[in-house]
Amino acid sequence: MKRRLPGHAAAALALLAVAGCGVARLETARTIPRGQTRTTVAASLVHTSDRGFTFEGVPIVPLDVMIRHGATDQVDWGVRLFFGLGLLADVKWNLLPARSRSALALSAGVGGAVVPNTGAQSWARMGSVPVTLTASHAVRPWLTPYAAVGYGAYWIFDYGARDPTVTYAPRSWTGDGLVTLSAGVELARASGGALLVGYSYARPVVDDPGDLYKFAVSHVMSIGYRTGGGPTFSR
Repeated sequence: MKRRLPGHAAAALALLAVAGCGVARLETARTIPRGQTRTTVAASLVHTSDRGFTFEGVPIVPLDVMIRHGATDQVDWGVRLFFGLGLLADVKWNLLPARSRSALALSAGVGGAVVPNTGAQSWARMGSVPVTLTASHAVRPWLTPYAAVGYGAYWIFDYGARDPTVTYAPRSWTGDGLVTLSAGVELARASGGALLVGYSYARPVVDDPGDLYKFAVSHVMSIGYRTGGGPTFSR
């Protein structure tokens, strides 16, 4: 979900970048019960400020796979696809009692990926550190709306073609920062399976001019199905 990418390399990066780009957030603030594992498979439709819903005629429809495991009743951890050829891992801590219908969770993680490059190098490298605060409330045992706000810093290395006769802006080392707002609903079964529908809005707020890379505003509409892992909460 970046701009300023020429030719076929741009198309390749766009398709890979949205394959598990890590922006879609299909989870409530509740953590998974200790010892349980859940898997979510999701598809999204992405609209970017400069490309709309397609890129060079190809719909931007990323696929996500997310796996989470309960470490305790208050803490779980997860791994998901990240920018197609990478992984993002995070830990989530529910700040409220596990048996409460309301949940407030803080999560933080780290991710890395390799992406197609437009420069002399065949591949560029990307690293990310996201932090997210999520709130949710189980209106019914099967119905839980949720909302989240997050910030992710992205560091890109070896990207783009640099002309040795040109002086470029130095790196600020702040990373490229994205603020993400998310909202959605979980429709759960007693077994722990659930249908999740969500929307995320991602806006760039920090740009490192030295990495030759720039994010675009994105709207991500997602739907996914989660399997495994016991009931959502005790009735």
